Amino acid sequence: MRSLFLTIIGIITYALPCFCQLNTIHNHLRSGDVLIKQQVEYKDPGESGANRLWDFSTLKSVNDEYTLTYSLPPLDGDTIYIMGNRYFNKEDVQDGELIVGTEHNTMYYYHFTNDSLLQLGHENPSVVLEYTTPVTQFVFPLNYGQSVSTSYQTKGLYSGTVDISSRGSLITKADAYGKMILPSGDTLSPVLRVCTEQTIYDAQTDSLSENGKQLETCKWYTKGYRYPVFETVRNINLSDNTEIFGTAFFFPPQDHLYLDTDPDNQALLDELWDMDKEDAVEDNASKTITLEDIMSCKIYPNPVESIMNLEYELKEDAKVAFELYSLDGMPVKKISPKSKSKGMYYETLDCSTLYPKNYVLRITANGAFVNEIIIKK
Repeated sequence: MRSLFLTIIGIITYALPCFCQLNTIHNHLRSGDVLIKQQVEYKDPGESGANRLWDFSTLKSVNDEYTLTYSLPPLDGDTIYIMGNRYFNKEDVQDGELIVGTEHNTMYYYHFTNDSLLQLGHENPSVVLEYTTPVTQFVFPLNYGQSVSTSYQTKGLYSGTVDISSRGSLITKADAYGKMILPSGDTLSPVLRVCTEQTIYDAQTDSLSENGKQLETCKWYTKGYRYPVFETVRNINLSDNTEIFGTAFFFPPQDHLYLDTDPDNQALLDELWDMDKEDAVEDNASKTITLEDIMSCKIYPNPVESIMNLEYELKEDAKVAFELYSLDGMPVKKISPKSKSKGMYYETLDCSTLYPKNYVLRITANGAFVNEIIIKK
């Protein structure tokens, strides 16, 4: 149990001031990865800059589960990859070069080449759209303060019969880093924010001031995770700056299940554990009072399906906290520290939305602590 605690403590307390870069090894899209994200209320992403604090802790869930999947494009006769109206010989395609991202019944087509992630277009039951020249979305590595911009034109069909076209510009910039408080109430630091601004105009309109729209997307990344942990999306009218819609998505760290097959990012997490293990041993050895001297606690049911009950008795006045972590050390749920008098108490943790696997419950009272394995079924 102690070694497990050292692992948890290492990942939580280690600071990463140098995490200001996205790169191909740790952040390039991978075929076969599936992400689970929760739609939450929109909140303005705030200003750019260093050492920012983003508090998304009060955002309520709108839809508990969306999925985003990355896959290879379909094959025609086992030899030709099809991506909208573009075709690629399979024998000429390198691993990771072609990716299809699917969400909200829409397929987004990506081509990775020369350290650049290009978007080719997208397709859904109503619209088939392609960029006449592929649009650069990322150039790796992408460091804090860097940006990439390009102009574009599109052509396509609406409902299979109506010609549509647009033009505009797309700017991607790594514009901020700092600390964020997740909708779960937990804090994650450091994070790097990458924002994309895409202007969209009717290609038949001469004046860019008429009927223009801007799609603004911001994503927050942290070290050891290939994909973002939070995202905001907003669409506005450029003529009067009114909002058409705004929404946000939370990617719970415990649901980044691709880590089981992502040795590059798992190695980063392992590195964090190893670097803090010795310090955690020294800190733990210095404690002379055990949790049993302060309180006793009964946890049930375990395995848990929905509500976990915490029934405990304080033998003295104490400041008590309960924190639930994934086995890779990411915070999942918590009951914030509260000062309580000697006596009996009862708390609950809602585990109904957690993915079925093992977690660690850390119980703390007056600085003493213990960790218990919790099984979610």
